[in-house]
Amino acid sequence: MRMLIWTPLNAAELQKAMHSGNVGPAALVPVQSGTVLLPPPATKLNEAAYMTNRVRKLGNGAALAVWNDDAALLYMFTTTLGRASMWGSREAVLRLSAQAKQSGPVGLAFDRITAGMVNLREKEKWQLDAIDKLTALYPAASRKGTLERIRDFENGHAAIPDFFRAAGLHEVARVAELTEQGRADVVLRTLEPPRAQMWPLALIFPLIVLTALVTVLLNIPAFVYYVVGGLLLVLMAGLLVMLRRRLVRTKPINTVLPVIPVTQGAVPTD
Repeated sequence: MRMLIWTPLNAAELQKAMHSGNVGPAALVPVQSGTVLLPPPATKLNEAAYMTNRVRKLGNGAALAVWNDDAALLYMFTTTLGRASMWGSREAVLRLSAQAKQSGPVGLAFDRITAGMVNLREKEKWQLDAIDKLTALYPAASRKGTLERIRDFENGHAAIPDFFRAAGLHEVARVAELTEQGRADVVLRTLEPPRAQMWPLALIFPLIVLTALVTVLLNIPAFVYYVVGGLLLVLMAGLLVMLRRRLVRTKPINTVLPVIPVTQGAVPTD
């Protein structure tokens, strides 16, 4: 399974904005139409979507592509909620979704319950809305070619490169193909997934219970318990923020947001 994010913002500006905004980690590939971001391999779909939405705010729009050999998902973010286009058989789309989400049993069951969402891709309004979002992101995009590829939704093979090529985003399509070949894997393996450590959450409940127990045993006034409980929550929130900032902002910019030139390194053109 592969992921990429495309945004119209150029790589130099995007790298600085992502670093100061604590967005990432990801590898950045400059292209003529903006920048392609390649998230680390262990990135979950919700983490990639969160990153894409943050990039949307920086670059006035972004698209997230997720695909494998049999299916593809494309989310175009012009607002907080991305509109999905899907390719491949119904079962292949569900398998890709589960793989991208890294779903457990509950997640798999939820996907099955909401599987009817896949059928929305057959509706013309859904298809045209996707084209509207594309042209909002990239006004020069070909509506006819991309609409034809969206309507060929049963064909999941090479859907992402085909779609971007039909839109006129040839370099983005080429990066997608080279990513499939593993040409960026050496760089991507050095990046941590955009996942902050969450261990402080496991401490909150035991500490609050312990505080309550001490309050009762020592006959301490109740307001002290509430004050200490509030301070614990503030402390944990601050710790979570600090751990989150360690992902990107406190590390060297070229380490957590490396730029891979299109013409050299891991993803060269022909």
